[in-house]
Amino acid sequence: MSASEVRIAFRRLLQVQRRRFKGDEAVIAAARDQTRKEFDACRHLEQPKDIAKRLKHARNVEEVIRRYVVQAPWSTERDNTYKITFTPEHALRDRHPILIKSSLQDKPLKKD
Repeated sequence: MSASEVRIAFRRLLQVQRRRFKGDEAVIAAARDQTRKEFDACRHLEQPKDIAKRLKHARNVEEVIRRYVVQAPWSTERDNTYKITFTPEHALRDRHPILIKSSLQDKPLKKD
């Protein structure tokens, strides 16, 4: 494994994070910091087998972010809804169902 392969994997992760979380600077910063932390933790690896395993993991994380992560900001157009926009990259027709579940629903429902 070459250092260039590691740099490419790192840059691709940062790029997909910026694209997927566009407009949410706090999430982009948190994702970037976590990515940097994970890559820094693996700097000591010397065995090609270990490095290859970590690079494969990085590619899998990139794919999950690219295909399965969706931004769902609170909608200002309708009450009690989120605005979800899918892109052609999202895995809408493969065998994995898309589950919409949020632990971020801290906004109270409006009562009439």
